[in-house]
Amino acid sequence: MVREWEMMEDKGPRVADYFVVAGLTDSFKPLEEDLHFDDAGTKSVKPKAPITDVAVVIRSLGEEVPPGFTCVESTPSGLSAELNGASLRGPQIFLCYKRGRDKPPLTDLGVLYEWKEKLKPGCHIVQTTPSGRPANISSSSSQRIYITYRRAPKSQPHTSLAVTDVCVIVPGKGETPPHTFCKVDKNLNSSMVRSSCKVS
Repeated sequence: MVREWEMMEDKGPRVADYFVVAGLTDSFKPLEEDLHFDDAGTKSVKPKAPITDVAVVIRSLGEEVPPGFTCVESTPSGLSAELNGASLRGPQIFLCYKRGRDKPPLTDLGVLYEWKEKLKPGCHIVQTTPSGRPANISSSSSQRIYITYRRAPKSQPHTSLAVTDVCVIVPGKGETPPHTFCKVDKNLNSSMVRSSCKVS
Protein backbone atom coordinates (compact mmCIF):
# COMPACT_ATOMS: atom_id res chain seq x y z
CA MET A 1 0.00 0.00 0.00
CA VAL A 2 2.82 2.38 0.85
CA ARG A 3 4.57 1.61 -2.41
CA GLU A 4 1.40 2.33 -4.41
CA TRP A 5 1.07 5.74 -2.76
CA GLU A 6 4.70 6.51 -3.48
CA MET A 7 4.14 5.65 -7.14
CA MET A 8 1.02 7.82 -7.29
CA GLU A 9 2.95 10.83 -6.00
CA ASP A 10 4.95 10.93 -9.20
CA LYS A 11 1.84 10.75 -11.39
CA GLY A 12 0.08 13.90 -10.23
CA PRO A 13 -2.71 14.82 -7.77
CA ARG A 14 -3.24 12.57 -4.79
CA VAL A 15 -6.42 11.60 -3.01
CA ALA A 16 -5.06 12.64 0.40
CA ASP A 17 -1.92 14.15 1.87
CA TYR A 18 -2.24 12.76 5.39
CA PHE A 19 -3.86 9.96 7.30
CA VAL A 20 -4.99 10.64 10.87
CA VAL A 21 -5.56 8.05 13.55
CA ALA A 22 -7.97 9.39 16.18
CA GLY A 23 -8.94 7.80 19.46
CA LEU A 24 -9.24 8.15 23.21
CA THR A 25 -6.40 8.13 25.69
CA ASP A 26 -6.38 5.72 28.62
CA SER A 27 -7.24 8.52 31.05
CA PHE A 28 -10.18 9.86 29.03
CA LYS A 29 -13.63 9.22 30.46
CA PRO A 30 -16.53 9.00 27.96
CA LEU A 31 -19.67 11.04 28.42
CA GLU A 32 -22.26 9.50 30.68
CA GLU A 33 -24.89 8.61 28.14
CA ASP A 34 -27.60 6.01 28.33
CA LEU A 35 -27.27 3.13 25.87
CA HIS A 36 -30.55 1.66 24.66
CA PHE A 37 -31.28 -1.36 22.53
CA ASP A 38 -34.42 -1.67 20.45
CA ASP A 39 -36.25 -4.93 19.60
CA ALA A 40 -33.89 -5.59 16.70
CA GLY A 41 -30.86 -5.25 18.98
CA THR A 42 -29.77 -1.97 17.43
CA LYS A 43 -27.83 0.21 19.86
CA SER A 44 -28.71 3.89 20.22
CA VAL A 45 -27.29 6.59 22.47
CA LYS A 46 -29.68 8.71 24.47
CA PRO A 47 -28.36 12.01 25.86
CA LYS A 48 -28.37 12.54 29.61
CA ALA A 49 -31.51 14.10 31.03
CA PRO A 50 -31.14 17.81 31.82
CA ILE A 51 -30.66 19.11 35.34
CA THR A 52 -33.95 20.17 36.91
CA ASP A 53 -32.93 20.99 40.49
CA VAL A 54 -29.89 21.97 42.55
CA ALA A 55 -29.36 21.78 46.30
CA VAL A 56 -26.68 22.60 48.85
CA VAL A 57 -25.90 20.17 51.65
CA ILE A 58 -23.75 20.74 54.75
CA ARG A 59 -22.02 17.41 55.29
CA SER A 60 -20.26 18.50 58.50
CA LEU A 61 -23.69 19.01 60.11
CA GLY A 62 -24.84 15.53 59.17
CA GLU A 63 -26.87 16.46 56.10
CA GLU A 64 -27.12 13.80 53.41
CA VAL A 65 -27.71 13.98 49.69
CA PRO A 66 -31.48 14.16 49.02
CA PRO A 67 -33.09 11.17 47.26
CA GLY A 68 -32.67 11.37 43.49
CA PHE A 69 -29.85 13.91 43.72
CA THR A 70 -26.17 13.46 42.82
CA CYS A 71 -23.48 15.15 44.89
CA VAL A 72 -20.55 16.86 43.16
CA GLU A 73 -17.91 15.14 45.31
CA SER A 74 -14.73 15.91 43.40
CA THR A 75 -13.24 18.27 40.84
CA PRO A 76 -12.13 17.12 37.36
CA SER A 77 -8.61 16.38 38.66
CA GLY A 78 -9.82 14.53 41.75
CA LEU A 79 -9.66 17.27 44.40
CA SER A 80 -12.47 17.68 46.92
CA ALA A 81 -15.33 19.73 45.47
CA GLU A 82 -16.21 21.21 48.85
CA LEU A 83 -17.57 24.72 48.18
CA ASN A 84 -16.17 26.14 51.41
CA GLY A 85 -12.71 24.67 50.87
CA ALA A 86 -10.83 27.85 51.73
CA SER A 87 -12.08 27.98 55.29
CA LEU A 88 -10.40 25.71 57.85
CA ARG A 89 -13.17 26.21 60.38
CA GLY A 90 -16.09 26.55 58.01
CA PRO A 91 -18.71 23.88 57.36
CA GLN A 92 -18.23 21.25 54.65
CA ILE A 93 -20.64 22.34 51.93
CA PHE A 94 -21.34 20.45 48.71
CA LEU A 95 -23.44 21.13 45.63
CA CYS A 96 -25.97 18.51 44.49
CA TYR A 97 -28.09 18.25 41.37
CA LYS A 98 -31.02 16.22 40.09
CA ARG A 99 -31.75 15.16 36.52
CA GLY A 100 -35.14 14.54 35.02
CA ARG A 101 -37.73 15.26 32.38
CA ASP A 102 -40.66 15.72 34.74
CA LYS A 103 -40.34 19.52 34.92
CA PRO A 104 -38.74 22.33 32.92
CA PRO A 105 -34.93 22.14 33.10
CA LEU A 106 -32.55 24.72 34.52
CA THR A 107 -31.13 27.05 31.90
CA ASP A 108 -28.60 28.88 34.04
CA LEU A 109 -26.64 28.57 37.28
CA GLY A 110 -25.07 31.49 39.07
CA VAL A 111 -23.60 32.85 42.26
CA LEU A 112 -25.03 35.78 44.21
CA TYR A 113 -22.96 37.98 46.51
CA GLU A 114 -25.90 39.07 48.64
CA TRP A 115 -24.15 42.07 50.23
CA LYS A 116 -23.40 43.80 46.93
CA GLU A 117 -25.68 42.43 44.19
CA LYS A 118 -29.33 42.16 43.34
CA LEU A 119 -30.91 38.98 42.06
CA LYS A 120 -31.30 39.00 38.28
CA PRO A 121 -34.86 38.87 36.91
CA GLY A 122 -36.13 35.34 36.48
CA CYS A 123 -33.53 33.85 38.84
CA HIS A 124 -34.16 32.01 42.09
CA ILE A 125 -31.93 31.52 45.14
CA VAL A 126 -31.11 28.23 46.84
CA GLN A 127 -31.82 29.78 50.26
CA THR A 128 -31.98 26.70 52.46
CA THR A 129 -30.54 23.21 52.58
CA PRO A 130 -32.88 20.19 52.37
CA SER A 131 -33.04 20.12 56.19
CA GLY A 132 -33.94 23.82 56.42
CA ARG A 133 -30.58 25.35 57.34
CA PRO A 134 -29.37 28.54 55.58
CA ALA A 135 -27.66 27.61 52.31
CA ASN A 136 -25.03 30.34 52.62
CA ILE A 137 -21.89 28.88 51.03
CA SER A 138 -19.59 31.54 52.47
CA SER A 139 -17.73 31.04 55.73
CA SER A 140 -18.92 34.54 56.70
CA SER A 141 -22.39 35.21 58.06
CA SER A 142 -22.15 38.91 57.20
CA GLN A 143 -21.15 38.39 53.55
CA ARG A 144 -23.48 35.67 52.38
CA ILE A 145 -23.03 33.86 49.07
CA TYR A 146 -25.81 31.81 47.48
CA ILE A 147 -26.20 29.55 44.45
CA THR A 148 -28.82 30.85 42.01
CA TYR A 149 -30.63 29.24 39.11
CA ARG A 150 -33.01 30.10 36.29
CA ARG A 151 -35.61 27.62 35.07
CA ALA A 152 -36.96 27.29 31.54
CA PRO A 153 -40.61 28.26 31.02
CA LYS A 154 -43.09 25.40 30.87
CA SER A 155 -43.70 26.07 27.20
CA GLN A 156 -40.02 25.49 26.37
CA PRO A 157 -39.29 21.95 25.14
CA HIS A 158 -36.63 19.79 26.81
CA THR A 159 -34.65 19.85 23.59
CA SER A 160 -33.91 23.55 24.13
CA LEU A 161 -30.75 24.90 25.73
CA ALA A 162 -30.46 23.53 29.27
CA VAL A 163 -27.91 22.83 31.97
CA THR A 164 -26.80 19.21 31.54
CA ASP A 165 -23.74 19.04 33.78
CA VAL A 166 -22.16 20.81 36.72
CA CYS A 167 -18.66 20.67 38.13
CA VAL A 168 -16.55 22.53 40.69
CA ILE A 169 -12.96 23.52 39.98
CA VAL A 170 -10.11 24.98 42.03
CA PRO A 171 -8.27 27.47 39.78
CA GLY A 172 -5.53 27.91 42.39
CA LYS A 173 -4.54 24.29 41.74
CA GLY A 174 -4.36 24.84 37.99
CA GLU A 175 -7.78 23.44 37.17
CA THR A 176 -9.72 24.74 34.19
CA PRO A 177 -13.30 24.02 33.15
CA PRO A 178 -13.85 20.97 30.95
CA HIS A 179 -14.53 21.44 27.25
CA THR A 180 -17.98 22.97 26.47
CA PHE A 181 -18.53 24.12 30.07
CA CYS A 182 -19.61 27.73 30.63
CA LYS A 183 -17.75 29.56 33.37
CA VAL A 184 -19.48 31.22 36.30
CA ASP A 185 -16.68 33.64 37.00
CA LYS A 186 -17.16 34.17 40.72
CA ASN A 187 -15.14 32.86 43.63
CA LEU A 188 -16.71 30.59 46.22
CA ASN A 189 -13.90 31.13 48.67
CA SER A 190 -11.18 29.18 46.80
CA SER A 191 -13.46 27.34 44.39
CA MET A 192 -15.55 28.21 41.40
CA VAL A 193 -18.75 26.64 40.15
CA ARG A 194 -19.00 25.82 36.49
CA SER A 195 -22.13 24.85 34.65
CA SER A 196 -22.41 23.13 31.32
CA CYS A 197 -25.02 24.59 29.02
CA LYS A 198 -25.76 22.23 26.13
CA VAL A 199 -28.61 21.50 23.84
CA SER A 200 -30.25 18.39 25.29
